[in-house]
Amino acid sequence: MCLVDSSTSIDIDSADLGTRYICLDCNTKFRGIGKKVKCPSCESVNVKKI
Repeated sequence: MCLVDSSTSIDIDSADLGTRYICLDCNTKFRGIGKKVKCPSCESVNVKKI
């Protein structure tokens, strides 16, 4: 659940959030949003959409 302010809340399904990526350096699979996506494990920018 995401809280927007004290009077409003919205439900977000985390499975639909972001694009799936794989890190080409450490093979970690993760979801990312944005143009300059970094691997959460090794912080490499050498990632590919899957």
